[in-house]
Amino acid sequence: MSEAVAPFRVPKTAELVADSIRKRIVQGDLGEGDTLPPEAQLIEQFGVSRPTLREAFRILETERLITVTRGSRSGARVNLPRVENVSRYASYWLQASGIVVSDIYEARLALEPYVVRKLAGKPEVSAVRRLREEAARLGALDEGDRERDYLIASAEFHRVLMEVGGNQTLHFLTRVLQDVIAQYQTRHLPTRLDDADRKAGRRKGVRSIAKLIDLIEAGDADGAEDHWRLHLTNTGKLWGSERSLREILAG
Repeated sequence: MSEAVAPFRVPKTAELVADSIRKRIVQGDLGEGDTLPPEAQLIEQFGVSRPTLREAFRILETERLITVTRGSRSGARVNLPRVENVSRYASYWLQASGIVVSDIYEARLALEPYVVRKLAGKPEVSAVRRLREEAARLGALDEGDRERDYLIASAEFHRVLMEVGGNQTLHFLTRVLQDVIAQYQTRHLPTRLDDADRKAGRRKGVRSIAKLIDLIEAGDADGAEDHWRLHLTNTGKLWGSERSLREILAG
């Protein structure tokens, strides 16, 4: 007896039109802010009806790849794919799946220590300089006692750390995680520690980051990796929770 085969689904014409435009965007033929040709020209180019073209536009709008201004005589405006859009959907998925917050923090342990070791294994002057610039900005916010701004700058340091690490895929994955973490931290902030403990925690964090950069600059790969793994573990203990992301963000 032969195995059952799922029926083959033929894409709708609007989907094929959307796919053609999407390919032009991701392949670089269309850039940020470019405008698509007018409707009449696209209808003739693809040989489709106006309702079909507009359905294709709705698909691309949902994917945030184009912006259509109703009533405008110019064509739809192109938007390049953004990490923020992926992060937003990732947050929805994590919430819908009942993922607990501690799980998200643990995921960073699989990414950042590897990049730290890579950086320290072959330290570059430009990378160290960039990290020190971010650390200085973070330190200034610590002294200014601006908690939310400090959390945002801390997330930016993690992003820059992964960016200078040189692996673009890991950089992308970390940006998605950091966006979700920042969303959680800013929402969860009012329930956290008192002012004195917050200040002490910020100062400790600034010192830890400064030590990391020193270890990277010194080429101490083992020391940098171990230090950053401990830093992330302690951060997870402070901010982690066995409550689900859905429960916290819904509150």
